[in-house]
Amino acid sequence: KHWQGYGSVEAKKLSNISTEDFLGNKIGVLKVRVSGNHEWGLERDDTYDVVNWIGKRFAKDLTDARQVEDMQTYDYYDANNVEHCEYTITYRKEC
Repeated sequence: KHWQGYGSVEAKKLSNISTEDFLGNKIGVLKVRVSGNHEWGLERDDTYDVVNWIGKRFAKDLTDARQVEDMQTYDYYDANNVEHCEYTITYRKEC
């Protein structure tokens, strides 16, 4: 379901890797592609909305928007005029 509830979109986990930062803290990097056409668009820049909309579905250890260290989006349309938005979310595994 779209974060605002108007219609349906498809979401697919591209990857979810675990690593450590230079201080030894556990870090997760989640990549998800959301596809579809929706009147409100697919790209969101609010970490709270993104974590609650797609983050919790694809990373069970991502439970709170305050864990997010960085979030990048890449929004584009394909040849069939279908919108795609790829999210790369870097988060702390331990709050």
